[in-house]
Amino acid sequence: MEKAVVIVGPTAVGKTSLAVKIAKEFDGALLSADSVQVFKTLDIISGKDKEEISDISAFLLDVVSPFESFSVSQFENLAKESIVSIISSNKLPVIVGGTGLYVKSIVDGIDTALVKPDQKLRDLLDKLSVQDLQKRLNALDKDLFGSLNDSDRMNKRRLIRKIEILKNRKKVDVGAKKRNLEFLQIGLELSREDIKKNIDVRVDERIKNGGLDEVRNLFNDYDDLTPQVKDANGYKQLFEHFLGVTSLDEAILKWKLSEYKHAKNQMTWFKKDTRIKWFLADRRDLFESIKMDIDTFLKG
Repeated sequence: MEKAVVIVGPTAVGKTSLAVKIAKEFDGALLSADSVQVFKTLDIISGKDKEEISDISAFLLDVVSPFESFSVSQFENLAKESIVSIISSNKLPVIVGGTGLYVKSIVDGIDTALVKPDQKLRDLLDKLSVQDLQKRLNALDKDLFGSLNDSDRMNKRRLIRKIEILKNRKKVDVGAKKRNLEFLQIGLELSREDIKKNIDVRVDERIKNGGLDEVRNLFNDYDDLTPQVKDANGYKQLFEHFLGVTSLDEAILKWKLSEYKHAKNQMTWFKKDTRIKWFLADRRDLFESIKMDIDTFLKG
């Protein structure tokens, strides 16, 4: 059975740095599981860290235009192809990212494409308000509802489709077993206060390193951007500044606060998965400990 390593955890915890070390140590290639980094030109604010990964093969960065929507099923299909390519090159797939649904699509598979339209259910749900649909979806899958961005939560069509999928999903194995893959999932965590400090530093650095100019360039075509880009952390708040809704200082503060909340939601999502082995990101022997686990995993 082929094997892959997965690095997960909240934003600003150090996932990419660890993934780079693992890739260099075990002759691996990175595969990004990030719902913002898939978009071209969204570089600085999204934290692609291109310099850090410049000497390592990296997949699923810059795969779609910021004017096009991008679904989990599209990501899943590209991830399958990328993993096959990495393994065919005799390299270890090192999957890194904080988008829970993207990680799940790789490890377990997401069978949304198998759920056919249920017109009777759709007609019934269409009579409900957005708020009522939100309540129904939250009752069906609290974690899924919590992972939605503001655009998805207010989009009646998307809410109906997600409810339709949850009510009609077939129990079909489309995940790791079918692809003959075994995963070692590693989680990084820090105290909330340390995460907040890291977020503050990172946001300020990204503004300093040209993030504002990046968003200004995107804003020139604001009306044509996909809602996924408009609602992405950092971009959303800075767009509000360029729209004249907030001052720059207010936008940056709102960005940081949104990142705090996002980090909390990420931990809630990942902690549900008991297969993930957690490590404190600031422990001195972090890499050596993880290296031993990977050695054992690869030899097993």
